Amino acid sequence: MEDTITNYALVLDFDGVITRLNIDWKSLREELSKYLGIRVVSINKLFEETYGTQTFWLAHEFVERHELEAVETSELNNGIREVVTYFPGIKYIATLQSERAVMKFLERYELLNTFREVLGRPRFASKEQELKYIINTVSPGRVIFIDDSRQNIETCRGLGIKYCIHMRNYPGGSSTSLSY
Repeated sequence: MEDTITNYALVLDFDGVITRLNIDWKSLREELSKYLGIRVVSINKLFEETYGTQTFWLAHEFVERHELEAVETSELNNGIREVVTYFPGIKYIATLQSERAVMKFLERYELLNTFREVLGRPRFASKEQELKYIINTVSPGRVIFIDDSRQNIETCRGLGIKYCIHMRNYPGGSSTSLSY
């Protein structure tokens, strides 16, 4: 296969890269802890550790309600429309947010059909599972992964993905570092 950019997959995180959800995550963790009757230190860790259980589904529905509300007022980050519109290869979103919330946001900005697939909760329990799903169809050397979490960048590297880009895209500016 010829090595052109059209043979590559662009994989974007949602909250922190495509948008910045209008959610106070600390307050949401506290509310979720009260709702579940357990101490939630990390929402993502909770989802990973309880995947498929009743606790997972209760937490998913609780957090999804907040995410669905947040996408109504969250804005598309600067430059994202251009990146996803002009990148000629396959495009995915790999996120630990609700797939319903992400698709609702993308529909609002008329970008849903730009992506081959949105990977998120409840189908996947971790970013690692999402990336493994993608590299089953696209070689790790042909994946360009952009995320705002250093931990997810380390996961990316650990899976042999060649291009792992750390980007924090917040209102008023962004910072990017390329790692491979």
